[in-house]
Amino acid sequence: MINLVRMNEEQYKRFFEETIREYAEENAKEGRWTPSESIERATKETNELLPKGIQTNGHFLCSLHHEVVGAIGTVWYAVKENKGEKSAFIYSIQIYEEFQGKGYGKQALIALETDLASMNVSSIGLHVFGHNKRAYQLYIKMGYIPTSIKMKKHLRSK
Repeated sequence: MINLVRMNEEQYKRFFEETIREYAEENAKEGRWTPSESIERATKETNELLPKGIQTNGHFLCSLHHEVVGAIGTVWYAVKENKGEKSAFIYSIQIYEEFQGKGYGKQALIALETDLASMNVSSIGLHVFGHNKRAYQLYIKMGYIPTSIKMKKHLRSK
């Protein structure tokens, strides 16, 4: 069983640095940003979303704790209300490399869904990079459906 445990300031600092690095790498890999600008842009976007760090209203930054093996990853999500309906958005869900491929991602999503249901949240959204086929397949298996798809084709220059 996996539990979501709110991060403390020290955990948040590590999470923030890792999230910036990973978000920068993913955006550079997708071709959205150049490698030279990616860290600066990732830092700016993340700071805009989390202006008060772990104290940012409506945002939840948690460690994922397995009852036997301990910390297996992290999750960052936000909950907002619109017209009386609560929805959540997962900004980041990370299973540490040594725990990937062992079913912990599925268990983490189930734990998150359980917590969100207790908060009367009616839907969950997320973004997955196109090259992350493994995560995409997990989300499909867990009942997520695509709501918009951006596509790109590289053209050869003559």
